[in-house]
Amino acid sequence: MAGSEAETAVAEAETTPASHAASVPAWARRLAWPVLFAAAGLALFAAYLRQSQTVPVNSDGGSFALQAWDMLHGNVLLHGWTTADLTFYTTELPQYALVELARGLNADVIHVAGAMSYTLLVLGAALLARGVDPPRPPREGMARGHAGGREGVVRMLIAGGIMLAPSLGTGSHTLLSSADHTGTQVPMLVIWLVMDRTRPRVWVPVLVAVLLAWAQVGDPLVLYEGVIPLVIVCAIRVYRRRGSLRENWYELSLAAGAIVSAGVASLALKLIHQLGGFAVRPPSAALTHIAHLPANVWVAVQSVLVLFGADFSGQPNGTRIGIALVHLAGVALAAWAAGRAVRRFGTQDLVVQVLAGTLVVLLVAYVLRGNPNVVGSAHEIAGVLPIGAVLAGRLLAGTLARGRLPVLALALVLVCYTGIEVHNTVQQRPADPDAQVAAWLQVHHLTYGLGDYWNASAITLDSGNQVQVRYVSRVGDKLLIRPWETKNSWFDRTQHDATFLVTPGPANVCSPGTPAGWEAAAKATFGPPSGVYRVDGFIVLVWHENLLGHLTKAAMHGPIQC
Repeated sequence: MAGSEAETAVAEAETTPASHAASVPAWARRLAWPVLFAAAGLALFAAYLRQSQTVPVNSDGGSFALQAWDMLHGNVLLHGWTTADLTFYTTELPQYALVELARGLNADVIHVAGAMSYTLLVLGAALLARGVDPPRPPREGMARGHAGGREGVVRMLIAGGIMLAPSLGTGSHTLLSSADHTGTQVPMLVIWLVMDRTRPRVWVPVLVAVLLAWAQVGDPLVLYEGVIPLVIVCAIRVYRRRGSLRENWYELSLAAGAIVSAGVASLALKLIHQLGGFAVRPPSAALTHIAHLPANVWVAVQSVLVLFGADFSGQPNGTRIGIALVHLAGVALAAWAAGRAVRRFGTQDLVVQVLAGTLVVLLVAYVLRGNPNVVGSAHEIAGVLPIGAVLAGRLLAGTLARGRLPVLALALVLVCYTGIEVHNTVQQRPADPDAQVAAWLQVHHLTYGLGDYWNASAITLDSGNQVQVRYVSRVGDKLLIRPWETKNSWFDRTQHDATFLVTPGPANVCSPGTPAGWEAAAKATFGPPSGVYRVDGFIVLVWHENLLGHLTKAAMHGPIQC
């Protein structure tokens, strides 16, 4: 009896901690992670919104906001519009329309949407880095990355931490501003999460193909970031397994669906145009000369550093240089993980293989393209940032979580990144020259006119559409209409009376020519103006006649470059 009582006492003592744990309701434990995740998302959104506001909007964002406004007011197919060589019709434009529904048409639409997209990107990368938990027994050849407990948390913190603090300046413009390839990474993360979180089922390749087609309608870069890598990886997996069609049906279905998605997206764009919707400018594709390859490689390195916030060249002060040097930790982790993914490619799960393949395809295509430059082209490989972060989380967490020193080092870097983001958040919102000239035009009752591409729609957006400035191009000594992010009705003189021209400001490095050159071309096109005004670095020329009657349409050769 005594022995029996002693055993009972020991058993009760051993179960006491479990009873305390059980005192926490099961529903509370289930809700803890979603609540924390949502709270983190709200905090990140607030920080990124504030940082986004340190970058004035440009006319890329302004044009997309105007298209979304038109969709919101019934022109769903964007009748009369000629877009750029990409549309974001199925990605950011619906997002912009929802933001405009809540906040109206103004510059904050760009900031809210940019902060929203990047917040989703950070959270999505953290989820993808964590992998599947609890692990599910996959079929042979379909091993999944999964981690629970401490390693799962470390995975999420590594991926989210690398992306936590975009740099000010070019980094903020690329990652937190106008609709761009950065926003395309959100549907790409959804696609990769679907592949990661589901077992091989017939409907999975179908869903992946539909999502790829949907994203490609908005952004043709998905061909290089989604379709080509998936086809290559699936082909490699089928070749290595050398099994029957039945054994390889999943990879073959994924590859076939990806190929079909490209055709479906192309047909969808043609159908939209045939139904009276927007026209898309054909993308320009040119391979670089072999002599330019070394320079392109260096541009690619600098562009990657910009995306990770680690570009310390040309920084204005010691603080910015120090911040960039801290961000080199993220670059090092991503490079280490990418190297491990490539070296151990055959042993990795499908999603890691696809991410590694995507990274290689993006960088190779970037180096081989015509003329990349750091300021205007880094956005084209924006996917390198979330991919590198996810690979670092999935492939390095196990190694780093096993030792105290690596964990302490990671914690220190995460604290530094958090401090950097706080620093970015408290920066003053700079004066926006486009907003100032918009205010001047409104005060002087100049409500419809013309301007260069990089200012026209930005001024329109900054004025809340109260002042409408339409894009014209300078070709030699003439001003012409070039169909690029424009709507035909803008230049209809029976509907509008354009009475002024805003020449590019002196700080605008994107528009060719000087303000004086634009002034001379304006006089050659429209005749002498009745008034010439200088407004915060801009020259505003005013006429007492409708300028639209003097404009002719020019052919469009290639995209607008900066």
